[in-house]
Amino acid sequence: MHQKSSLVDRVKQLPAAVRLLSLVLLVLVIGLSIWGVTALRHLTLSPPLSNTTHGVTVNVSPQPSQTTLKAIQIQVNQPVSSYIFGTNMGLFDANDQLLTSLTTRQMMQSIHTTMIRMPARDGLNIATEMQAAQTIKNLGALPLLVLHGSNDPNQLPLDLALIQAMNQVFGKSTVYYEYGNEEDLHGVSVESYTASWNTVIPQLAKVALNGRFIGPVNYQYDHNYLTTFLRTANPRPDAISWHEYTCDDAAANTTCLTHIANWTNHITDARISMQQLLGTTLPIMITEWNYAPNAVPNDGKNNDSAFMTSWTTTALQTLAANRIFASMQYSCTNTAIPLINSGNQVTAQGSALAAQYQQMIVNGQQPSPVTITATQTTQATPLPGKGNSAQGPIAFSFEDGTNDGWGANGQGITNLQNTTSVALDGQHSLQITLSNSSSGDFPYVTVDTSSLPNAPQAGQTVSAYLYLASNSVSINARLFVVNNAYQWLLHDNVTLVPGSWTHLTYTLPTTLSGNPRQLGIQFNSPTGGNISSNVYLDAVGWS
Repeated sequence: MHQKSSLVDRVKQLPAAVRLLSLVLLVLVIGLSIWGVTALRHLTLSPPLSNTTHGVTVNVSPQPSQTTLKAIQIQVNQPVSSYIFGTNMGLFDANDQLLTSLTTRQMMQSIHTTMIRMPARDGLNIATEMQAAQTIKNLGALPLLVLHGSNDPNQLPLDLALIQAMNQVFGKSTVYYEYGNEEDLHGVSVESYTASWNTVIPQLAKVALNGRFIGPVNYQYDHNYLTTFLRTANPRPDAISWHEYTCDDAAANTTCLTHIANWTNHITDARISMQQLLGTTLPIMITEWNYAPNAVPNDGKNNDSAFMTSWTTTALQTLAANRIFASMQYSCTNTAIPLINSGNQVTAQGSALAAQYQQMIVNGQQPSPVTITATQTTQATPLPGKGNSAQGPIAFSFEDGTNDGWGANGQGITNLQNTTSVALDGQHSLQITLSNSSSGDFPYVTVDTSSLPNAPQAGQTVSAYLYLASNSVSINARLFVVNNAYQWLLHDNVTLVPGSWTHLTYTLPTTLSGNPRQLGIQFNSPTGGNISSNVYLDAVGWS
């Protein structure tokens, strides 16, 4: 008290003008502090696409009603990886030029191909696969083996045999394994691919002495496929991969050249998506690249040295500027765009690759790295939640700490609460505690959608994610809506996968009239008994 009285006395002794100025400054400081706290409360951790990088702009312009949220930067300041100078082995049969020609192998070393991707083709025996692997090892290249994927019913025994063979060749050295090849091109959904990944990869990882597993190996960049895979892949991939081509074989040369700029957009989007979903970025591998996937010999491009030199140089400079971990030209021999032709001559593309290796890796003359700046904004006419799901804007992500209007119904749900224990979008989710006493219990959670400004409409796809915490129970779930006539429109049951996020989707019937009154998720335990487990709901949306 004595010190306080002394301070008051000192203030009273100050001139009146000084005391007035001090009061004004104090009010100003308090006001700025309040503004800072208020502004901080409006930041989010989920950035979408909004950046200018390497001369290419990827932007989502905010609508007048939108609020700008947290901006992030992803810096990729490391040196160019030597593994961008990789290639593919054709290996269509045991007569592959790389296997049969010593001269070809010597020329490959002079080109400096640092990583070689090897396919596991049907009809090839293990002896040929091991010969190919030994060739990669003798060339001093980092190996990447393409495994049989989810669309092969015999993939597990085949892949186990391949990995055991790779163990014999490479021992405890690092081997990359890519699960499948362009399965999306063959109609495999991301849900099917990821479910297979979650089942098979843990078994393969136990056998591989020093394996690194990557996916989803799309034939072209696919934002929705990748983000859904990242949300639900368990285990998380060691790297992500897709393929890049720039044009059809019949397209103009200028089209093939200018479309290389799209690669930066794709890589940027992938990095922002990973930062948004995982809180970090994984290594990126472009495991096939060239100007066209359907090139034929002497098409006016591969027999045009000037074009091939210009196109290949621009492609490698773009990959280097984006600082990806690895990339593999398609392919070194036995195709329309080889590095070494059938006469054992280095092609224009092979010479360009060797020249860029010399410039960037040997001489250290590397392009400036891409800098990614992304700003997250809410959607126009904002919904209660934030962010985006694989199906579009998220309506309910429970980030406000409440249940967002969701309620529990029926026998078998003992608790419903907002939690930070598990989350997919942001930090919060809705915890649903199930306690079914029999297989005849069908408890459900619902939310009123009739008054939402952006309610789901006929033909739109509703998307939701559920996380089952317990490994000892079997629980099914399905989405449904209640129409204006109070009729339930139910989708198919989906069995929840313990320990990972299960993606539910429901495309609403085109016959649906008006906005549905309610949206809900119904649960059931087919095995019955005293079921007690927490299920977490997050990232509910539609588009």
